[in-house]
Order: sequence, then structure tokens, then C-alpha cells
Amino acid sequence: MKAIFAGTFDPFTLGHKDITERAAHVFGDVVVAVAEDTGKNSMPLDIRLKIAEQAIRGIKGASVTPFKGLLSEFAKGQGECVLVRGIRNSRDMEYEREHARIYRSLCGAGSMCFMTAAAYEHVSSTAVRELAALGGELSGYVAPNTEDIIKKTYAVRNKGEL
Repeated sequence: MKAIFAGTFDPFTLGHKDITERAAHVFGDVVVAVAEDTGKNSMPLDIRLKIAEQAIRGIKGASVTPFKGLLSEFAKGQGECVLVRGIRNSRDMEYEREHARIYRSLCGAGSMCFMTAAAYEHVSSTAVRELAALGGELSGYVAPNTEDIIKKTYAVRNKGEL
């Protein structure tokens, strides 16, 4: 069965990579589905895709694809699938529980939640954006092969040039 791990991935973190690796191990085929429209002022889609692709390089059975519109519509087009989500804390659990019910009613897809590894419980895309914009250290937060593009992108955004 195919797994879909969807999000804005603004940007893709080591926590996201960990969930992708574990989902690929369980399902054999995991699509990291990057939302085109995030509803917020996010990094351009092409850059978010590039970062995700670089981060998952080498994970057997993992791929990256963009999607537009509702995740439920994207999932319907994927055939039999399960939605994969990561959970860091009790707030995430409540959010994901509600959304699992919504997605089940909209497209029939089930959800599987993976508890975030302890090493990544504090890692969030928001923290990465803030660290990068202020020139902070990103090791331990993002894949090493993505640090430069993230730092450059957010340094430019912080200056209002992007």
C-alpha cells in the first residue's frame, strides 16, 4: 500500500526525514506530497520541493511530488493509500485525530501516525525558519545537504529580497 506524507514542508526538517524513512520501511512506497498552496507566506514551491528531494535522497521507496488543492482530492487520485503523519506532542495528537476523521470522511483514506523520535521532538519548521533567518546553526534540525539552500533562502527573505 502506498503511503502519503503530506505537508507544506516549509522547510523539510530532520523530523520529516525520520518519518519518511520509517513510513518507507513500513509501507515500501511513500510519497512526500508538498502542498503548492500553503495559505501562508511560505518559501516558493520549487525551493520546498528541492529541499525535500535532497533530504530524502537515498531513502528507498521514497519520492517527492507537489500537489494542488485539497489533500483529500490528491489522495483519491493515488489509489489505495494511507496518510502518514508525525506527532511530537499532545497538541499534535489532537490535531491529527480530528484531521484523520475528516480525511476518512472526504476520501476514505486511513491515517497512520508515527511518534516523532525523541531526538526531533523540539524540531519544527517554524524553529528552522527563525534560526535560518537570524543566521543560527541548523545542524540537528535539517539534512546537512539542505542547510545552505535553507540558510540562503531565509537570509534573503529576512531582508525582504525574495
